[in-house]
Amino acid sequence: MSRRLKAKLQELLVQEEGAVVREWGARFPIALVFPQIYPVAMGNLGFQAVYRLLNDTPDLHCERAFLPDPLTLEEHQRTATPILTLESKRPLRDFAVVAFSLSFEADYPNVLKILELSHIPLRAADRGPQAPLVVAGGVAAFLNPEPLAPVMDAFFLGEGEAGAVEFCRFLAVHRQELSRQELLLALGREVPGAYVPAGYTPIYGPDGTLAGMAPAPGLPPRVRVLHADVASRPCVSEILTPFSEWGDMFLVELGRGCPRGCRFCAAGFVYRPPRERPLEVLLPELEEGVARKGKVGLLAAAVSDHPEIKEICRRVLELGGELSISSLRADSADAELFGLLARGGVRTVTLAPEAGSERLRRVLNKHLPDETLAQAVEAAAWAGLPQVRLYFMVGLPTETLEDVRAIPRLVKYLRHRAVKALKGRPPFRQITLSLSSFVPKPWTPFQWAPMLPVAELKRRLRLVRQELAGVKEVRVHTDLPKWAYLQALLARGDRRVGEMLLAAHRVGWARALAESPVNPDFFVYRQRGPAEVFPWDLLDHGIAKSYLWEEYQLALAEKESPPCRPEICRRCGVCGEAQD
Repeated sequence: MSRRLKAKLQELLVQEEGAVVREWGARFPIALVFPQIYPVAMGNLGFQAVYRLLNDTPDLHCERAFLPDPLTLEEHQRTATPILTLESKRPLRDFAVVAFSLSFEADYPNVLKILELSHIPLRAADRGPQAPLVVAGGVAAFLNPEPLAPVMDAFFLGEGEAGAVEFCRFLAVHRQELSRQELLLALGREVPGAYVPAGYTPIYGPDGTLAGMAPAPGLPPRVRVLHADVASRPCVSEILTPFSEWGDMFLVELGRGCPRGCRFCAAGFVYRPPRERPLEVLLPELEEGVARKGKVGLLAAAVSDHPEIKEICRRVLELGGELSISSLRADSADAELFGLLARGGVRTVTLAPEAGSERLRRVLNKHLPDETLAQAVEAAAWAGLPQVRLYFMVGLPTETLEDVRAIPRLVKYLRHRAVKALKGRPPFRQITLSLSSFVPKPWTPFQWAPMLPVAELKRRLRLVRQELAGVKEVRVHTDLPKWAYLQALLARGDRRVGEMLLAAHRVGWARALAESPVNPDFFVYRQRGPAEVFPWDLLDHGIAKSYLWEEYQLALAEKESPPCRPEICRRCGVCGEAQD
């Protein structure tokens, strides 16, 4: 076993604040794995929150592991050293449970890579009695777990604070008294949020679509996804490290979910109702952050939508701290907020128009006219924020080439307004345009929509780049449509896509897709019918499918709908009354 790999892990560990290192053997051991490299993992608050929750439980012991970076991966392969945990440097196969935290579908291939390096069978059906239980949770899992169903022994579906401890404690209590199969079926029957794929049999129709999922006796026909009372426990940086992708700052989650209901965004639907932490709850967290690191990162789906965001910023500044933020909404950020951010050391603000034309933004339910965007960019420039990042997508439902051409026109217009606003003052530095390909996601009104072909996505991205080539103060970054295709495949696939994933691990994606008995385009490019059964229909988020279909029809009619207001609205069903 490579001493150099252990030494590298130790170097990371000694520079952390907040890691839990315990003597091995006294508690039920769980390896919590983030299938990305260390800096990405340590920028994820959900991963950190679950680590702390499990280690705060008297009979559980949780350690972390990560995808090795490319150089370290080469060392693992050269020396045949398995993946090791950070805290005790033990192989994953020594743990009773290997638990993956899944944020994105693009991480699924890394799950297989980590299991193979750890000498753990990739398929759940191939693991013997002594093998660790391989489980997963995280937002990607509770959007659609089915592409990983052949791999996972079980999933925890929900926010970690709502039941991850109960899920793991059940395994700890019954691991020795029940066989592997008995334990998993009991978990699926008795523990809220537990989904055991082996207990459900998919049924396919003659046209290849999914007709339903048949549960084993005693298992629920649908698995309820659990939500937490976020105000009851802070979600902050539990472990501080200078190597996090966020840098050496203290992160604070202001709330969870988003009321806007943008029709492409799963977070606006699966985290309903939106929950915000009030200032009185946040104050101790802000004070701790400033005291420990001096810089506080404020995280939320849209930071500027928090009703007390200005007072939150003022408190950080009064404490002598600096600020960092995630994205803002152009219609809820004004000159005063931009001024507070500038005083807090922020230099770049992020806005997400998503579409270039007002027509297409109505389809998306963005409620965002061009003039509102322009006023926000002007206000940011006046406040001394010299850089703006703009997020757009191409390939959106109903999008035309005229909508695509509207993107560079809007960017040029926003640049003009920023430069004009600063006439006679320090110059506006830069607009960075991030362009991505639209991927239809489960639990959104666009879950029925097809993805645009890769060749057409390339053409539309190229059109935007060409229109902005040579424009001063504008930089353009685009994604790769071929990877967006794979994301769409993994996002809306069923267990047959899981077989493609396993094949791709062996022979690469190109060959796996070419040799698949089911055409992968079936999952990516096909328009779904209104009554089609989806793989994720097995999950229960409380959202009525009829509501999502109604929102899809409003999108096609270019009509916007009001934001989520739990105190007066029952349309979606999460707060009761709505039914399919």
